[in-house]
Amino acid sequence: MGMGMLGVAVRLRRCLKPLNTTILSSYSYHSSSSNRRRKNENQVDSSFNRDPTSPPRLFVVQPRLRPDTLLQAKLNEALCLANSLEEQRDGYFDSDFFDKPLPPHILVQNPIFRSSKARADTYFGTGTVDDILCHIRAIESKDVVDAVFVNAILSGIQLRNLERKWNKPVLDRVSLIIEIFNAHAHTKEAKLQAELAALMYAKSRLVRVRSSDGRLTFGAFGDAEVVSARGRGSGGRGFTSGAGETELQLQRRRILERRETLRTQIKDVRRTRALQRASRKRHCQLDSQYLATVAVVGYTNAGKSTLVSALSGNDLYSDSRLFATLDARLKSVVLPSGRKVLLGDTVGFISDLPVQLVQAFRATLEEVVEADLLVHLMDSTAPNLEEHRATVLQALQQIGVSEEKLQNMIEVWNKVLQLYSILLP
Repeated sequence: MGMGMLGVAVRLRRCLKPLNTTILSSYSYHSSSSNRRRKNENQVDSSFNRDPTSPPRLFVVQPRLRPDTLLQAKLNEALCLANSLEEQRDGYFDSDFFDKPLPPHILVQNPIFRSSKARADTYFGTGTVDDILCHIRAIESKDVVDAVFVNAILSGIQLRNLERKWNKPVLDRVSLIIEIFNAHAHTKEAKLQAELAALMYAKSRLVRVRSSDGRLTFGAFGDAEVVSARGRGSGGRGFTSGAGETELQLQRRRILERRETLRTQIKDVRRTRALQRASRKRHCQLDSQYLATVAVVGYTNAGKSTLVSALSGNDLYSDSRLFATLDARLKSVVLPSGRKVLLGDTVGFISDLPVQLVQAFRATLEEVVEADLLVHLMDSTAPNLEEHRATVLQALQQIGVSEEKLQNMIEVWNKVLQLYSILLP
């Protein structure tokens, strides 16, 4: 298994311990014991089990990295991602994050180390693929494995071939993050944006496979059949009919149609937010006092919601799961000078954040772009602190934050007392 489970558990709980101070996809993979249910025909198919009491059991595959400190940080993050895939119930999670057992995992050879690029068909080499299969079978002799999470970015072909080899659904880093966003979306706005991200991802993952009964199908499991134009009906007029539309083209068209519908609804959300900002400015002009907006940004699970709760005196919901907050929440705060400002809690960022999510959640992230001041909250106990800082800066630039705001951004370190307890003997 590479690294002892006990050692990983201790480090994981130490890095993600609660604060000492007051301060997706076209397919989803939840418990295999429940049957898949079909969504609206204009939406992507889903095998998502919406029962929050039975979250999926994932087997984590972590490619080795150098140095060991980076490997440890990435492994901890991968385990947290796997345990964060859980459906909410009325805006809350059914179980405590720290009560959940660590997912089974394995450290494997990173194909990037041996050559300039990974294999185009399976990402890993043949020996590594077979080794992972042996571990899956060994774990399944004692427990259930619903899906395999590979903490890397895989192509549609690689996902399809690995699913064939392991006979399990396979999630890469991008698809798991999208799945988590869909599972954690609670408000209408978050659900619209999460579904849009899933559709954008699904469009690039319609890969043809051979189903169990031998039919040519597409998708992660081949749920939808790829029928020839002649078998499904032809278009055209007269004696010579046209080629018609294949099932693959039909599903792509349905995804595009649904995407346009979602974009229209999200435009309404952005319009509403713009009206709210304009209304706040009008009220400030009447009161002869400008109400500034301060957005708290940072890596996921850095403690943004807890900080906003402490400063505003409001009990905002916070959780140790990654991406527990998907909506922008504004709370009024009175500064020591007596001036009132609006403090905003925002969705967190993560390395290799799917571009589909950044584009889909632009309505929510507009609160960051329009804010007067940014506060970058950082987890001081993170071993890859510089990577977290660079990830957040890159994401802020990607959503259109001006260079002036980035230069004036205030950096705040969280969990400092916890850092001292780690560094001091």
